[in-house]
Amino acid sequence: MEEICLNFDTVNYVKDNAGIKEFTSSSDCKSIVDECYKEVLLEDFKVCYGTCLSKKRSLPCKVVKMYFVIDGESKKQERNLEDSYLFYCNEHNIFYANSNEIPSLCSERCQILEVSLKPVFFEKYAPDCDLFDGFRKQMQKDISCFVGDCNYPITAEMHAIIEEVINCQRKGHYRKMFLESRVLKLLMLQMKQIQDCMEQVDLSVFVNLELMNQARDLIEKRLKDPLTLSDLAKQIGTNECSLKKGFKKVFGTTVFGYIQNIKMRKAKDLLLIQKMLVNEVSDYLGYKNPQHFSTAFKKKYGISPSYLKDGKL
Repeated sequence: MEEICLNFDTVNYVKDNAGIKEFTSSSDCKSIVDECYKEVLLEDFKVCYGTCLSKKRSLPCKVVKMYFVIDGESKKQERNLEDSYLFYCNEHNIFYANSNEIPSLCSERCQILEVSLKPVFFEKYAPDCDLFDGFRKQMQKDISCFVGDCNYPITAEMHAIIEEVINCQRKGHYRKMFLESRVLKLLMLQMKQIQDCMEQVDLSVFVNLELMNQARDLIEKRLKDPLTLSDLAKQIGTNECSLKKGFKKVFGTTVFGYIQNIKMRKAKDLLLIQKMLVNEVSDYLGYKNPQHFSTAFKKKYGISPSYLKDGKL
């Protein structure tokens, strides 16, 4: 005997005799499953899959999210995260969301699998290492954050588990056991891949010193119109994660930080030596607004570019 219950989103869920709650969207759009979007709630987590549309959904609690983009692209704009976070096809990551309302901005055909975990459930299984200890501390401070500082490829083994979750035909208690086992295995594969990637980058960074130098040279050549992290990684034949970790290890700053430092040093030379006007320097360095350039310059050197230009040092 099934009963209808109501969650915090005022969404009607069907509840089975094992306590599993389920909701299927009434949209007519097509996705990897017959339904547009399905949610399955268990005691410690919620599984969502299908075609993710542009919408706002509120959460009754703070959650750790296992996020997989199977097809299309997904732009996650989480409140209290500094920037939007773009997922491309076949990418995944884990993040903590402390917001009660989470806008999800996706392409119409973006197909995803998302597992929302109770933080206490995640902490029970997260390994004891620097990577996850840092993530725990951010969670304890209630700061939205990602485990990995870049996205990671969905492996064949992950895809197989995702298909099992989506196509599960078991009922009641056995469905509950099956979904719990698959979510745990998927979480284990995610955590292991992210940890291995971080450790491998640390061990091999000096072997890839030539690649990091290539990245630096490309940055300096494209100072006015910098490459995205993804494009820069492709240009030197590596992945975004290795680029970000390796670059910071070799040069002591992030790719963005390096670009800003180079721009500011160049700006000082253009103002003092080539006697260019502030607006000219701003345009030369690719700033859309001279005020943005002036703000960045003052943050770096403590004085405005016009003050330097006028020789008031």
